[in-house]
Amino acid sequence: MPAGEGCAVNAGMSFALIGLGEVGTCFAAELLAQGVALRVGSRPSERARTSAERLGLTLETDPASAVRDADVVLLTVTGDGLRDVVQRIAPALRPTAIVADLTAADPPQVIAAAKLLGANCARFVDVAIMGAVSLHGIRTPLLAAGDMAAEFAAAMNAFGFAVSARAESQVGDASRLKLLRSLFTKGLDALVIESMLAAAALGLEADLIDLLSDYDQRPMREHIRMYLRTHPPHAARRLVEMQAAELQLKALNLPSVVTRAAIERYRRTAELVESRGLPNAPLDADRALAWLLDAEQHRSEN
Repeated sequence: MPAGEGCAVNAGMSFALIGLGEVGTCFAAELLAQGVALRVGSRPSERARTSAERLGLTLETDPASAVRDADVVLLTVTGDGLRDVVQRIAPALRPTAIVADLTAADPPQVIAAAKLLGANCARFVDVAIMGAVSLHGIRTPLLAAGDMAAEFAAAMNAFGFAVSARAESQVGDASRLKLLRSLFTKGLDALVIESMLAAAALGLEADLIDLLSDYDQRPMREHIRMYLRTHPPHAARRLVEMQAAELQLKALNLPSVVTRAAIERYRRTAELVESRGLPNAPLDADRALAWLLDAEQHRSEN
């Protein structure tokens, strides 16, 4: 469907936002600053009431009431509350309303929530937040999937948001990518904490950060491809290095959580290399990943 068809992209659009946590409050404030007609709903809580008062809005504790006249409904509740909210608002939605799920619900929950809209399920958009809203506000990258993804992106981007619509996508696609991103970023988060704890115990925080400056010199995609290419042939050597790093953690009386997981990853890959052997042809990132995926999927057969 062309952008704008069935849901005019202009400042006269009416919005509803359900969930006044950090994301919801940020997005609501940005929309209000542009004069957008907005109603907000949330389960009753002191935080929600305070946020609504700060925004100068009346907090609707019945989500169905909040969405009744909205052209676009933004769901920024917690993931575990998604299906309950959609079930409650479904009878009150306008037939042409777009319902955008910005929760962290997993793909099966998102797909199930969309089906609760019945005949209007095609107007449900799966939206994954791909950055820190506290840092970027409405310019935080959002990835939209579903039949109405392009229309939703056009509607939101007209107000300064940064929504990318995934072409020929289905509800659940954005949520799957969100979880893959979380696997990377939250794993990195945990690694940063564990390594900086050790650095702080040794009084070497600034030194460690300085030694990591090479990561600023090349794009992330190049680092990823380098790791993919070099991981299988160097797993055994890196295993020994990480075992030494774990010994240092233990000497500092610090837990080895992420480090222990890294050790097991290297051990596992080293065992696969030992049992299967590496391809004769030089490994680039794509071939290395394909080899490791095949090795992992057929590990039990060896």
